[in-house]
Amino acid sequence: MHNQIPLMPLLSRLLRKLILLSLFIPVHYYGHAQSTTPQKKYMYLIYHKLSPGLTIQDALPVEREWKKINQAAVDEGKLEGWYMTVKQFTSNPNQTEYDYVTRIVTPEMAIKGASPEALARIYGDSVQAKMADLQKRDRQTAPVVKIEIWEINDGTFAPKFAPDGTQFMIVDRIRRRTPGADYDGVVGQLKKLSTERIKRGNLLGWDFSSLVIPNGSEKGYEFSIAHYVTSLGAVGNPVLADSPTPIMPAQAYKQLRSQTAQVFDFTRQEVYRFMEYTTRPTN
Repeated sequence: MHNQIPLMPLLSRLLRKLILLSLFIPVHYYGHAQSTTPQKKYMYLIYHKLSPGLTIQDALPVEREWKKINQAAVDEGKLEGWYMTVKQFTSNPNQTEYDYVTRIVTPEMAIKGASPEALARIYGDSVQAKMADLQKRDRQTAPVVKIEIWEINDGTFAPKFAPDGTQFMIVDRIRRRTPGADYDGVVGQLKKLSTERIKRGNLLGWDFSSLVIPNGSEKGYEFSIAHYVTSLGAVGNPVLADSPTPIMPAQAYKQLRSQTAQVFDFTRQEVYRFMEYTTRPTN
């Protein structure tokens, strides 16, 4: 009988090893972020649960160190971005399943980390020792309890959108009510509405993603829709219905909501705030 290895610690170690191993693999970067997302991108969601008695403030020193490492990878064009997002609200019945999520956005399925030269600039000649210490503190402070890999299929954003610590990210986890049903039409309408909301200053960004790993019927969701807003008030008045020129007539918006509900079952909703994040190099 083989010894059983706890899954989450193993996945966490594998993910960190992917980052470390990728330091020695050359990579090419094919483009810069635009207001839409025509090129394929992937997103790693790493769910953390604080150790008993600890708070987000205890996790910040560890995550700020990961930020430095991932910022180096962003500066070299190997990552699109790294973000620490802290949960504010959730419909999850298990309210304490996880406390915050780090998001790594990459142009490829594999994570490509910073170069050895970049790490040497951060840690000097103690890279291995410092990285081992960081991983140890990471496990002690907020162990990884779940990892997901998503493909970002589409999106639309304000031209200068970038996290600044004040925005909220509203995430809807969804699945088709009828397996295999077509959803392109509804998603296209949702994107069109989001684009108009961005033009009117009612929304910062919107994206649609599909779950890649691990994906199964037991998961409860297969897609994700994210809205990025400066205020939760934008959720309560998404089409500026009380303005002289609403973004969409009330009846048309009601019909779109009905069509969306016929196609998708919204199985979970969560609200996050950006806490720490990398920035894109200015050209």
